[in-house]
Order: sequence, then C-alpha cells, then structure tokens
Amino acid sequence: MLVIGWIGIVLGLVGQAAQAVTPPAYVREGDRVEQEFRTYRDKLDKFHETLRGNIQRDIPALLTELEDAPPQPVVYGYQLLPHIVDNGPLDRKPVSTFSYSWPITRGYIDGEGIKLERAQAELQQAAQSTGIAKSAMVLSLIAEYKDLVNDQRVIDQYIQYNRLWQRTIAEDRPRYDEMTKLYKLMQTVDPDIAGSVRQLLGQPLVPTSIKAEIPDAKALNDGEKPRVIVHVPVYTDIESDGYLAQAKASIQNVWKAEDADASYSIEIEWRKMSGAMLYEGQAVPKRGDHLDMKVHVAHFPSDGVVLTTGAEITNAIVKRYIALGPGDISMRTLAHEFGHLLGFPDGYIRGYKDLGDAGFEIQELTSVFDDIMSAPREGIVQPTHFKLIIETLKAREQ
Repeated sequence: MLVIGWIGIVLGLVGQAAQAVTPPAYVREGDRVEQEFRTYRDKLDKFHETLRGNIQRDIPALLTELEDAPPQPVVYGYQLLPHIVDNGPLDRKPVSTFSYSWPITRGYIDGEGIKLERAQAELQQAAQSTGIAKSAMVLSLIAEYKDLVNDQRVIDQYIQYNRLWQRTIAEDRPRYDEMTKLYKLMQTVDPDIAGSVRQLLGQPLVPTSIKAEIPDAKALNDGEKPRVIVHVPVYTDIESDGYLAQAKASIQNVWKAEDADASYSIEIEWRKMSGAMLYEGQAVPKRGDHLDMKVHVAHFPSDGVVLTTGAEITNAIVKRYIALGPGDISMRTLAHEFGHLLGFPDGYIRGYKDLGDAGFEIQELTSVFDDIMSAPREGIVQPTHFKLIIETLKAREQ
C-alpha cells in the first residue's frame, strides 16, 4: 500500500509538471496556424521560382514585370524599426466591427491556398501556349502573383496581431471581460450609451512629466491668438537620430489643432539612453533579441514616457510606453499611439470571445467618433484633446 501511495504521488507530480509546461490553447493553436502558413509560403516561393524560370526561358522581356521572391515572414526584435509611411486617404465610416482569431486566420490561409492552386494550373496552361496568348496569360499570372504576395503580408500581420492581443487578453481577463460588455453595449443604437462610453474613454491620464506652455493673455497683442504648446519629454533607446527626427516630425505634424480660442501643438524632446545606460552592467539586449517588454521598459526612468522597440506589432501602454513592431506604420497611426503617451486610452472597444482550444476571438469596434484615439486610420486631433490635457494639468496645480 505504501508503494502504491508513493507511485500515486509521483504520477501526480509528473502530471502537474506536464500541465505546467503545456502552452495555453491560444499559443498551441497559434503555433499550428503559423506552421500551416509556413507550408503555404513555401509553396508560394516554389511558384515564384517556376514562374520566373518559365518567363526567363520563353519571354525574358517580361522579367521586369515580376517582383522578387515573396517577402520573408515578419521578423521582430530589439532595435528593428518599422518604416513610417504616408497616411492613406481619409475614409470616414460609421461604426465598424472587426474580428481576429486563429480560425479566421486559418480561413485566410486556406483561401490563399485555393488561389495559389488555381494559379499553378494556369501556369501549366501558359507553358503549353504560344504567341500573344502566352504573353497575355503570363502577364495575368504576374498580376495574380503580386496579389498573393500582398495577401501574404496581410496574413503575416494578422498572425502577429493575434499573438499580441490573445496573450494580452489571457493576462488580464477581468479587464477584457468588462471591455466585452462595453463592446456589446456599443453595438446598440442607444446614443446615451455611446456618449457615456466616449466620456469614459476620453479622460486622459496625463503623465506628470508633461507640461503645457500657455502664453499670458496680457503679453499678447490685440487680436493675437494664443499659441499653446504641450511639451513632452520622451526617453528612448532608439539609436538612429534620423529615424527619431522622422518620427518627431510625423507625430508633431498630426498633433496640432486650432479653434477660435487658440492654436495648439506639441513639442517632443528626445531623451536618449543607450542600452549600456539602461542595463548598468547587466547583459544588454542585442539587435533582433526578443524581449519581455514589461521587464525591458522597467529599466527606463519612471519619471517619463518611453519609445522603444522589440514588439511583435506596434502597441502602447497609456502614460508609459510605445513599443514599435516591424510592420509599416502610417504617420497617423503613429500619432494615435503617441496619444497613449499623452494619457489617452483607445476610443474603440476591444472585447473577446473564448473559443476554447482555438484560443480567443478578438472583437474590435471602432465608433463613429472621428478623433485620433477612436479611429487611428481616419481620425484627427481636435482642440478638445489639448483642452483635456490642460484641464488635467491645471487641476493638479490646485
């Protein structure tokens, strides 16, 4: 009986150890989906190789129409910087909902696989054609290939997005339970609910390091409009001065507004810190290293906000940091993330649905509000944003 008892204890400990090392469902499913994506990507690589070989052999004049090999999967890590790109055209829309999950992402991959199989069949037909018909078929295949490459980039971003937000939800279920309730309420047509949610999300938690420069009314000439400047010191370990200059100009160009009372703008002051300064004798992260972002940001001084690198996808924590990911980011989206450093939370709702073994479904709702924090792609900075910051700063002085 004693032996049996000990066996039971040992088996129990082994079972607990196995459970401890088993990744959660959202990680396991993500690994499966990403492996399927790698398999698809390998097929697209081979298709490109075959298409290029056929063109080089039969119609070399068309080689200039064919892009290079499909892009490699998104690589993220320390000191890897996203390209800052121009804003797209403004496209104001009513309330919009978006959902992201591993099953949805797998559906995209399956759909791309069907497109690729169709293109492979067309490539075989083109190989047997001649003359003008062959050229027309090859040009069509080149266009299809370019579409497949663009779709591959999108799926790559979806995978990184799922990785980030499913982990975030798992780490803070109570908060996202509340956000899910708001998500459901915001889908109703009750304007009072929409207004109350906007008011809830619109109160900035302005960091104490931020100061506002407000000219004395007595010092202004008659009819001269006050120019209010919000000064924002930002710690950063980004090494490229050129990149920091571009980021500063992009953000400041978006974060300005004007009304009958005043003109408003921000002024960013970079406070550069090297890796050696941050880690003080500890091992300094190398370029491309994957970081625990919370641990990394904790190395920065606590009396200011932070711009750093190393995230799977660019994201921010209100009044604390922006962590840049590798994907291209528009100036307006970067300005949205900077709004978090000023103390503004998102003006859109991110809820979730538990899918069991398939992880989580991330549910986002972008409201009808056209401010930069509610609609990162289409929103604008409004005088109200600055007035809320100033009100917060003045309240602290009282």
